[in-house]
Amino acid sequence: MSADNMIGTIKSFFVLAERRAVGLVFFVLSLIFGAWVTRLPEIKETLELSERELGIALFFMPLGAITLLPFYSTLISKWGERKASIIGVMSLLLAILLPVWAPSYGWLMAGLYVLGLSMGLTDVAINAAAAEVEKQKSCQIMSASHGFFSLGGMVGAATSGIFIWLEVSPLQHLLFWSVFFALIIPFVAKHLLNAKEVQTKSKAFQLPSRAVLGLALIAFCIMMSEGGITDWSTIYIREELLASPERAGLGFAGFSALMAIGRFLGDRLIMKYGAKRLMIVCCSISVLGLGLTVLHSETLAIAGFSLAGLGYSVVVPILFSRSAKVKGVTPSKGIASVASAGYIGLLVGPVVIGFIANDISLSGGFVFLMSLTGLALLMSLRTSWS
Repeated sequence: MSADNMIGTIKSFFVLAERRAVGLVFFVLSLIFGAWVTRLPEIKETLELSERELGIALFFMPLGAITLLPFYSTLISKWGERKASIIGVMSLLLAILLPVWAPSYGWLMAGLYVLGLSMGLTDVAINAAAAEVEKQKSCQIMSASHGFFSLGGMVGAATSGIFIWLEVSPLQHLLFWSVFFALIIPFVAKHLLNAKEVQTKSKAFQLPSRAVLGLALIAFCIMMSEGGITDWSTIYIREELLASPERAGLGFAGFSALMAIGRFLGDRLIMKYGAKRLMIVCCSISVLGLGLTVLHSETLAIAGFSLAGLGYSVVVPILFSRSAKVKGVTPSKGIASVASAGYIGLLVGPVVIGFIANDISLSGGFVFLMSLTGLALLMSLRTSWS
C-alpha cells in the first residue's frame, strides 16, 4: 500500500458528512489530550509535585474513564449515538480546563477524574457512531477513524511548541482549543448517525457474552502493551540502552507514526484481506517488533517499537468494529465491554512493567509485553471475525 493509497483513503473519508463528523470528534478527542500532555511539566513545576505524586494524580484519569463504563451503553441507548457524542465531546472541552486550572494537588486529581469521565463517554459514543456509519452506509471507516485519533495527538503535541514559544499559559492554551472546537462541533457533529433499531432496555450490569468476552480479552492484552510502550519505551532506550537524550524518544516517535499510517491504510486492508487474516498478521508483526527491542541494540529497539506500532495500528479498530456487530448485543454495549477491558489494560500495563523493571529489568518488561501480544495472537486464531 503506497502513500497514494493513504492519501486516497483520507480524501474518500471526507466525501460523506457522516464520515467527516466521526473523524472530527476522534481528531478533537486526541488533539486536546496531546495538547494537555505537553503542558504536564509546567503543571508539575507549578504545583511542586514529585514524579511519584504526578504518577498518582495521572492514575485518576483512566480511573474516571472506567468508573462509568458499565453505564455508558445505557446512556447512549437513551440519548442516541449523536447526542451522546456531542454531550461527551462538549463536556470534554470543559473538563480539560480543570487540571490546568487546578490550584492544588487535590484539585488536580479531581480535575483528572472528571476529565476521565468525559473522555470515557466520548470514546464509547463516537466508536458506536462510527460503527453505525459502517452499518448504515455499508463502508469500512473504523481504522481511518482511529487514524484521525492518532493524527490529532500528533497535531496537538506539535502545535503546543508554538503556544509555549509565545509564552501562552497552559490554561490559555487549552482554553483556545476548547472555544475553537466548541464553535465547530455542533455544526459538524449534527451529521452523526443514530442506530435505526429500537434498543430494548437491559440491565446496567450484565456479563458480556462469550463472543464479546473474547474480544475484550484481546483488547486487554493489546492496550496493556500499548500503554507499556507509551510510558516506558523512551526510558528504556535512554537508560538501559544508553542512547543520547535526543535519540531516546525515536522509538515512541516511530511507534506513533507507523501506528497512524497503519490506521489510515487499515480499512482498505481489512476489505481486501479480511479482519481475521489481518489480525493474525498484525499481531505477528508486533511480536516480531517487541522481540527486536530486547536484543540490546538502540537501532533495533527503535525499529522494533516502530514495527510494534504498525502491528497494533488496526487491532483496536477491528475489535471495536467487530464488537459492534455481535449478534444479540447492542453496538454501544459491545464497544463499552471492549473499551472497559482496554482501559483497564492501559491502567495496569505501565504499573506492571514498572514492577518487572524493578525486580528484573526493563527488557524483561518488554518480553512480558511480547508474551501478551502472542497470547492475543493465539486468541485471534480461535475467534470468529465474520
